[in-house]
Amino acid sequence: MTFTNFLRAIVLSLFIVTVTAACGPDDDRDPTDPTDVTLGETTFVVVVNPTINDINEAPMPEPGPDRSGVDVESSTSSAQTAEEGIAVLSPVEPGQVELGFRSDDIDATLNQSIADRDLVEVAVAVEDEEAQQMVRVVYAFGDTVVEISADDPIDVVEDALSASDQIVLLSEGTYTGDLDLSGSNVTLFGAGLTGGRVVIDGDITISGSDNRIRGAHIKGNLEVGGSSTGISFSRIDGDAELSGSDNVLLQNQFCSSITISGGDTVALGNRGLEPLSADCD
Repeated sequence: MTFTNFLRAIVLSLFIVTVTAACGPDDDRDPTDPTDVTLGETTFVVVVNPTINDINEAPMPEPGPDRSGVDVESSTSSAQTAEEGIAVLSPVEPGQVELGFRSDDIDATLNQSIADRDLVEVAVAVEDEEAQQMVRVVYAFGDTVVEISADDPIDVVEDALSASDQIVLLSEGTYTGDLDLSGSNVTLFGAGLTGGRVVIDGDITISGSDNRIRGAHIKGNLEVGGSSTGISFSRIDGDAELSGSDNVLLQNQFCSSITISGGDTVALGNRGLEPLSADCD
């Protein structure tokens, strides 16, 4: 399947999901779901006032009390945050974007930049008339994207993850075997509108630097030796060990033990990390 056809399928699926399961402030979706996004369409995933996990080591503005029911808008799109404080803005005009935050108690703006076709996750501390960036993660879908099917041998996935400067887009399904992100600036991106559709039945090692994992259910262990790793909207069933520095953990679920020995870890909104409990049933 070409990348263009893949996007058309995603758009069609998104339309169906939007009609049958609209998301509002009382939505009870899994907190680690990456929410509805159309891959290849310029998009912000905004996380409003996520909880700062106890293991966070980076300087961080204090999140405000309001999480759900906050209207988030750009000049071309708007959305309201659900229970976990997540809003998806798409499509967004590339370039400099002013994000607005509105509720009964909030009237604030935050300037952000975004390139054409990129997906940007940004966590924001918002209260009264002030909005401050907590962390920002960029997925450059305007650059090289390698599509992988669950029918492909695990060696094909491993080879793609050993390259650098690309997004490895995994289609829905289960991938059996251990994987190593040994390249640099490579992303393992699990496709799917609301997460849980890409399962890695094995262990994952991240030995390269500046790598990312998004939207994956990892049934084995996770070992991160590289630095500047980003992990978001994923679930890890096994033990996790992070020895690299400057890592970002955003809206994940850790179901077993986690050991962090690297410095300057950013940890926001992660279940299974204090003060948030996991829900791994």
